[in-house]
Amino acid sequence: MSQNTETAILAGGCFWPAQELLRHRAGVIATRAGYTGGENDNPTAGNHPGHAEAVEVIFDPGRTSYRDILEFFFQIHRPDLGEGLVGSDYRSEIFYISDEQRQAAEDTIAVADAAGLWPGKVVTKISEAGSFWEAEAEDQVYLRHHPDGKNQFSP
Repeated sequence: MSQNTETAILAGGCFWPAQELLRHRAGVIATRAGYTGGENDNPTAGNHPGHAEAVEVIFDPGRTSYRDILEFFFQIHRPDLGEGLVGSDYRSEIFYISDEQRQAAEDTIAVADAAGLWPGKVVTKISEAGSFWEAEAEDQVYLRHHPDGKNQFSP
């Protein structure tokens, strides 16, 4: 990416709604649904042990800040749902790329938790970013193509 962009990697449950909402934010240039934080290389929908469903967000820091993206992230998912409730691939986690991002994540989590907007304590993890593996083509901007949210497994 050019020097005029930054990257955020966020996991907040299913990547379909997160990607759809994040891609419309002012200053966001591009998004990709994918997997990160797990045990295998080249994960797929059927084989992603330990990986979180995540969204990579490329944004223009002259139009929006990393902190703004994090604040929006806490508005569009349930940061109080831990792995035991919804599964590890749907966990809430922020994958930081720099010490500045790590600090912003810590600060934003503290504010979100203090707000008391959720039934439980914020359990969002903060981890150093590793490899981000793009999900299959059919999972990219899924809700733009399937606004009802249904897939082949829906009743």
